[in-house]
Amino acid sequence: MRNISICGHQFQLLVTPPDSVGKLSIEGIDIFCGLIHTGDITFDPNAPENALKVLIRKRAFSCNYRDKAFILKMAVKAPSDRFFTLGSEFVAEVVAVGQDVTQLQIGDRVIGNCCYPEPAAPELRPGIPTNSGSKEYQVFHQAQLLKIPPEMPDEVAAAFSIGGQTTYSMIRKLDLKPGANVLVTAAKSNTSLFAINVLKHLDVNIYATSTSLRFEPQLKDLGVNQLIQIDPTVSNWFNFDAIREICQKTGGFDGIIDPFFDLHIGKVIPLLAPNRGKYITCGLYDQYSHITERPFEYHGMLGRDLFAYTMMHNLQIIGNCLGTTEDLQRALRDYATGRLRVVIDSVFTGTQVKEFFERTYHDPDRFGKVIYRYESAL
Repeated sequence: MRNISICGHQFQLLVTPPDSVGKLSIEGIDIFCGLIHTGDITFDPNAPENALKVLIRKRAFSCNYRDKAFILKMAVKAPSDRFFTLGSEFVAEVVAVGQDVTQLQIGDRVIGNCCYPEPAAPELRPGIPTNSGSKEYQVFHQAQLLKIPPEMPDEVAAAFSIGGQTTYSMIRKLDLKPGANVLVTAAKSNTSLFAINVLKHLDVNIYATSTSLRFEPQLKDLGVNQLIQIDPTVSNWFNFDAIREICQKTGGFDGIIDPFFDLHIGKVIPLLAPNRGKYITCGLYDQYSHITERPFEYHGMLGRDLFAYTMMHNLQIIGNCLGTTEDLQRALRDYATGRLRVVIDSVFTGTQVKEFFERTYHDPDRFGKVIYRYESAL
């Protein structure tokens, strides 16, 4: 069984072919990563404990922003002679099923069901099914997996669960009206790219912010009406002429989708339309400064001022964590009918593990998800 892993700095001394380990730096911390082989797992389809479970073989996986904190923590705090698997999203093939499994069959291609806050089945925990999506073989309850349509290639499926489930949940909660003006922050982030691709099929006007205009043509091709370059150290975004002009023309944004509340919330709340504006967020940026010991600095309104402004202008702040099974099913249906596009940057395989992580977390030219694909089964 193959595993894409983060390795302790001494583990590389124990590696022999066909295992391989490479070294890179993330946030100034040395990271050892590699392709590690372990023994096969066993799965008895007739065992009572496996009655509702399935054995899957991963075909491809990807890492999200949340995985970056896991990588840094493993590199700094984990035992130096161990290795650790990671990965939030995957696509896999069902290779064995328990005797009571009815939702899946051998040969189905599946992705993880990250449903939250309700669990996929009463005996399960809600949320992302695994933090070890790179393990080639794993066992899951059938409810933690969803079959994907034949139109969906592995590269897209390996990047779909969290983005699809989260984005469809956020847009459902915003309940946007025809003609609404929507601002999407951090336009190049994976969540924002998902959101833009969903919004373009609604009768809304899409605006987006980024620290660079490098990908303006690509974002406009996805449906963005206007990309606005911002300076992240500026606390009052009305200082940007483009934003001020939009707000004066429209009366403010009806909805704001923000993947990083601790970067933007105090800067964007004043951009909402009074008495109807909704701000929704699904994540935070500062997930690893306590590991790197590099201080994180927030810019924008805080605490009392932020909530006083929200209250006085009858605005809504909505928190969102993942989404329901129905949200992910809706995303899959829209992909199958051509209504949802997923932006894939690049695909790596074999011993290209270092290159996979470098492209995922380092390369300023990355646009979309980076995928690692397992070569054909050994």
